[in-house]
Amino acid sequence: MSDSTAHDKSGRNSAIIMASTLLSRVLGVLRTRILAQVFGSGSTADVINFTFNIPNNFRKLFGEGAVNSALIPTFSALGVVDERAQRLYLFRLLCTYQILLFIPIVLISYVWRTPLIALLSDFNAEQIALGAQLLPPFMLYLLFISMAAIFGGVLQSHHSFVVAYLSPLCFSIVVIAGVLTLTPSLGAMSMAVSTVGGGFLQAAVSYGGVRRHGYRLNAAFRVNDTPFFTVLKAWALVSVGMLMQVITQLVTYRFASQLPTGSVTALANSTIFYQTPYGVFFNAISAVSLPLLAAAWALEDWQRIKSLMSSSLANLAALLIPSTIILYTLSAESVATVLQTGLFTGESTVATAYVLRPYLLFMTPLAFYALMLRLGYSSGRYWAMTVVVIIQNLLDITLMWTALRLGFGIIALPIAGGIASLVGLTILSVLLRGLYNPLRDGSLAVSLVRIGVANLPLLGVSALYRALARPWWASGSNLTNLAILALLGTGALALVLISYRLMNIPLTALAKRGGKG
Repeated sequence: MSDSTAHDKSGRNSAIIMASTLLSRVLGVLRTRILAQVFGSGSTADVINFTFNIPNNFRKLFGEGAVNSALIPTFSALGVVDERAQRLYLFRLLCTYQILLFIPIVLISYVWRTPLIALLSDFNAEQIALGAQLLPPFMLYLLFISMAAIFGGVLQSHHSFVVAYLSPLCFSIVVIAGVLTLTPSLGAMSMAVSTVGGGFLQAAVSYGGVRRHGYRLNAAFRVNDTPFFTVLKAWALVSVGMLMQVITQLVTYRFASQLPTGSVTALANSTIFYQTPYGVFFNAISAVSLPLLAAAWALEDWQRIKSLMSSSLANLAALLIPSTIILYTLSAESVATVLQTGLFTGESTVATAYVLRPYLLFMTPLAFYALMLRLGYSSGRYWAMTVVVIIQNLLDITLMWTALRLGFGIIALPIAGGIASLVGLTILSVLLRGLYNPLRDGSLAVSLVRIGVANLPLLGVSALYRALARPWWASGSNLTNLAILALLGTGALALVLISYRLMNIPLTALAKRGGKG
């Protein structure tokens, strides 16, 4: 395949991932709106969000986080040396042992469901009882979503991104339909039933994708003469770091559960909003770059690695910086237009927007930190990356506790995470300097300056809007407010595109700029 053909294919893959992730995030926001409309932001909503956050965090261990970081580099390297038989058998091994691992996890979540919720939360007895009902089906959902992560990782190693990134839509569709139709008869348990059904459908669709590459979900136990232990060791090390992230998230939500009612829901909803642009753009860059970085490492193509990293970071900044400015400026407007209906009040909107803004301020450095971690994983430096993740999360917890003790309230939670990610990025820049050091990349520095200058008009217009605008969004979610928000967003996007065009900053493709090394 020629370089230009490979570059075009990578550009198309980035576009596919971006479009799929955007659609997935839109459905995710719609799902959040439905949950807010049906359950509000009171005690029931807090329990649902808190309990669902438990398996959602463990996805980092058994789902896309740890699995992809350990699996994609190995499968991509096997693809370079054309070891098809090993890939097929390794897939069977991973699926078999994943299922065996989950049998006791699901049983434990059922037998000790009440003490687990009591230990992890600061809820009252009625809330604990509801959380205990929700936990076992939520953990069953985790099994399905973890299998889907293996299927998706294998698809990405084959540069097959359509099914990998469209299958998560199944989950949101089923949850939305299930909550709307089942809540009158099942109450809060409609969320549990819908979650299990959505997770199963997502796994089934993604499995259909891997079958087209010859993979089969057959049991396998023999691990001799396979790279199983190589993947398992990498998985274990990544999982230690991911477990630390899970602990940090659980601590974050426990801190939030000790704050005034509605704080957990405000935290959960603000995370969804900031993860919409973050997920769309970071996934579009990182999903394509990880297998390319792993293949470049296997071929010892050091210049290719540097070129890919430089262009990836520049593209992330070009996409995330204007996203930060726009969503920060329209934070309350966005939350109100999407969520403020039914039991989700104007007060809930203000609380969610208040937590959202500091998340946005640290969105770009967080993406840089996460991409540098992927560089470490693609080069097999799992021990070092695990240590960095542990340090970053311990710092996050320490900063949260300190800021809360000083009376900062819920705003302490996102600020602590942002500062910790900046420290992590600095450490990674030193540890990985032999491969790539963003602090010494002159071309990246020039790109970042140009991107910053190109966003000055948007920043100025945003500041003017904040100074002059009245709270038109106070009436909540309706077609008029949706039209106003769409008009403002479209105008801001047009301003960015014009400014980027004048500054000659491309918003496309990882490969077109980064693949030329």
